[in-house]
Amino acid sequence: MDFSTSPRHRDIARRMAALGRDLQDPGLAERDRQGRFSRELWSTLARQRVHALTVAPEHGGEGFGALDLVFALEALAEHCEDTGLLFALAAHLCACLHPLARFGDPALQQRWLPAIVQEGQIGAHAITEAGAGSDINAMRCTATRDGDGYRLHGEKRYITNAPVCDFIVVHARTGAGKGFLDYSAFVLDSRTPGVQLSHKPHEKVGLRTTAMGDIRFDGAWVHASQRLGAEGNGGPIFQASMAWERSCLFAIYLGAMRRQLRRTCQHAETRVQFGQPLIAHQAIAHRIADMHVRLESARLACLKAAWELDHAQSGQDTPAMAKLLVSEASIRNGLDALHIHGASGVLEGDVERQLRNALPSTLFSGGNEVLKDQLLRQLRRELRHGTGQAR
Repeated sequence: MDFSTSPRHRDIARRMAALGRDLQDPGLAERDRQGRFSRELWSTLARQRVHALTVAPEHGGEGFGALDLVFALEALAEHCEDTGLLFALAAHLCACLHPLARFGDPALQQRWLPAIVQEGQIGAHAITEAGAGSDINAMRCTATRDGDGYRLHGEKRYITNAPVCDFIVVHARTGAGKGFLDYSAFVLDSRTPGVQLSHKPHEKVGLRTTAMGDIRFDGAWVHASQRLGAEGNGGPIFQASMAWERSCLFAIYLGAMRRQLRRTCQHAETRVQFGQPLIAHQAIAHRIADMHVRLESARLACLKAAWELDHAQSGQDTPAMAKLLVSEASIRNGLDALHIHGASGVLEGDVERQLRNALPSTLFSGGNEVLKDQLLRQLRRELRHGTGQAR
């Protein structure tokens, strides 16, 4: 078991840290108030091919694996305060490009991936519905056969990047039942007739610089060649996307927590109360120590989950544990950072903004309560059969 960081991953982190510093935006506070996604900053990412990190080199990308992506997103997020921008990037990479690169046939990949890379396109992963969040079997959006293709009908809600997307990976029901193999995934241009994007993003508590909206499908036609994998393969595709989200997307919170911890330590060392720096008071020092422990524990889980993905050893439990640890650490560390900064933490700025950005993390990529139920079922199976002693 080797816990050292490879030269490749050190190089990735250095490159992404430098880019993160170049993404500093003096207008971030105003954009956050307005809930405005920055196309200009997205173009900066696209010029550096960061929006295509996971695309194979033959299609113009860098062919990053899961562990590569964790190091990249963590370093970007430590040095770029626009967590909403990086959330949009991570969702695009994990839930749009990954299923296209893994499940699309060569012809479909050749049709889409070079254009996405060259044109700086951004994707939206359309699966959530008003009545189907963590319970994807409640999905009502349908894809019905029509000639050599399908007609899409239904509405997707709360979709990351929907108001600004160029292409969509959509899941729709193709079977008559409500089981795991009764729906399929498709990729289509967002300008396809019958696709309606909500161009006014939802206003939300955090991640405000990520554009989130709804997508309506009114008989939009897609050719059968635009389907990812076989008909009825939507369940495994969705599971693979969620494994990547839970293992890799949450690295943006690791980077944000690293920046948060550094600034909180600096504040505690320079802010004097009762004749001493805050950090000399044990109650404050212990909060900072707890922040550090939570961050490092969450990071180890995230790295382990990504490593297992790269080595085809991961089920659903390790990514779920990583997501749980990172999301809950991010909120608790955000509360501690705000408390230690006192009145200055409550004022508009990176401290209060990162707490708000952390709040949705327990909801997306599977609600934390749902994931805990899944982990408990897996644990009980392992205990009954005497397995799981070594992972």
